[in-house]
Order: sequence, then structure tokens, then C-alpha cells
Amino acid sequence: MKSKILFVILLSMLSTQVEGQDILRKIGKSVGNSVKKEIVRKIKESNSSHQVRPHQHSQVNGRAPETQHEKKTPEAVVSKAVVPETDEGQNIIRDTTLNYIDEYGINHGGGILIGGILWAPVNCGYHATDYPYGKLFQWGRKHGQGYGEPYANDKHRVRPDSTTADIVPAPVTPAEARKHPNNFYARSDYALFNWTDNDMKLWNQFTDDGIVFKNKLNDPCPEGWRLPELFDFYNLTKNYSEFTEYHEGGQKGRWFSGPEPYGTGVQRIFLPAVGSRDRAGISMNRDISTGYWTLRHGGGEGLIWTLYFGEDYVEVSPHAFPHEANAVRCVKDIEGQRML
Repeated sequence: MKSKILFVILLSMLSTQVEGQDILRKIGKSVGNSVKKEIVRKIKESNSSHQVRPHQHSQVNGRAPETQHEKKTPEAVVSKAVVPETDEGQNIIRDTTLNYIDEYGINHGGGILIGGILWAPVNCGYHATDYPYGKLFQWGRKHGQGYGEPYANDKHRVRPDSTTADIVPAPVTPAEARKHPNNFYARSDYALFNWTDNDMKLWNQFTDDGIVFKNKLNDPCPEGWRLPELFDFYNLTKNYSEFTEYHEGGQKGRWFSGPEPYGTGVQRIFLPAVGSRDRAGISMNRDISTGYWTLRHGGGEGLIWTLYFGEDYVEVSPHAFPHEANAVRCVKDIEGQRML
């Protein structure tokens, strides 16, 4: 694996902008396939180190990236099911041992336990009126921005969020970026693929033997929560609904139920199709497709692991650039967790 990563980095240095991006995308698929096999094996293990066991419960009722991605599902996906017309989040059990308290101080209640992993009940940056889908984050950034103009084209013109990003050219240091939460750092002649240095530890601090610790300086998730790892998304996407509309809010997206076949009687979360921003800061594809970041950096500029889904595909793959902005759904932070 390390030799492949070094090879990717060398190619990114030697290739032209267009050729380098195309090569990185292709090699990313090769790297992704090898990692997928290991993750699928781990999903089958009964005693995963990622398990979280609840103690108290309460019951509640409730991207399209710059280049087109191959429409395929990861090996971990085993079935889909037609969404019931009445699914508004009924019968979902909350774990009240850890509440999700967002950046505005609003308590959204306990997380949702799916396959041993505790998921936040809303997207990072969510606000009922200002950011109903959550915010969009460049990879490694502490702060996200709203969805809004400029749009990719008129077809994708939807109601913008309360505030939208100020688009300024990259590069910039992470410390400087934290001082300007509403800036989107777009590609420039001096920063083709990344808004900052190719730093793999912006969202986590990991050791040589794979032990991961949350990087509190840049992780946007609240206290007690962190960015998802690869295992988290592969586990979650084993079962999911058709692309649908969440009746309560009118958002389009998918329900994900992890190890259990999707239905209104199992644990599940709704991930809205937030849309994304491309490397120029252009908003696109809200209610059509989306990307959700993992904390995993593959080593090369275009090898950020991401969950993508749209109307006809679900995919976990290393095909994103740090310049791009995607959604974040947090999971419970387990200090000293081991990365594959």
C-alpha cells in the first residue's frame, strides 16, 4: 500500500494538470479496490473495535464531483429496498448517553446506533432555517460554508443557504483558514489540487501503527464526535433505500440502515443530497447527488476517501480533491481508535 501511495505522489508531481488529475483518478480506483477487500473482511468480524454499546435509549418519531464517477456500489452493499411512502423517521431509537450539541449550542439529542457505530442525528453545520442540509466543508477545514451562488448551471439553481462562501484563491495555511470561516479557498495557479499543503493529519493525528486521535484544531464535529472512518461508511452502506424524498423536510437523499435490510422498523439515518462545491467554489447538484467526507487521506492529492451517492449509485471511493467541499456526518469519537 505504501509503495502505491508513493507512486501516486510522484505521478502527481510529474504530470500536467489535466493528465495528473486523470491518472490520480484511475490509480485511486486501484488503491480503493485493495482497501475495500480488507474493509469488507473486517465488516464480517463480529468483534469490531469500533463497537459502541448504548446504556440508555429513547424512542423518537421521527457530489457529483468535477469528473463523472462510475455508477457502482461498493462490495459491502448487499441489498436495497423500496422506501415506504410514510417514512418520516418513526421507530428510530436514540442513544441518550451522548447528545449531539452543535456549534450554535442547540442540543439535537442522542445519536443513532447502527451496526455498533453511533451516528449523529443531523449533518455538521445543520440549522433548521439557515442551513437545513448542513454546511459544505473543504477537506481538513474547521469551518464549512453554505450552499449558494455561483451555481454550476440553471438546472441546479435552488434556494441558497442563509450565507454563502466568499471565494478567494488558495493556498492558505490551516491557521489562517480558521480566521476566515466564510472563505472558500479556490484552486489557483499556485494551488491546483489542494487549498493548503498536502497535510494528511488535518482531521486526525495518527501514529505509525495506525492509532488515530481527533485533531481538535480542525475537526468540525462537536465534543465527543469526529469525522467517520472508512469502516464507518462501509458498514453503514451495506443496506439503503432508493433515492427518495424525506417527507418531513422535503429534502431528497437516501436512508441508510447498515447491517439490517432497510425498513421503517430498523435503525437508520437519512443522509440528504447536500450537493457539493467544485474546486472553483461552484455550488452544484443539491437534491441530485452529494459527497460525504471521511477522515481518510489516501496520500495523493486526489485520493480523499468519500461516500458518494446520487439517484442511481452509492460508492465509497478515494476520488476527491481537498479543494472540493462536501458534507460531514459525525460519529462518536473513540479515543485511540485504530485505522486500517
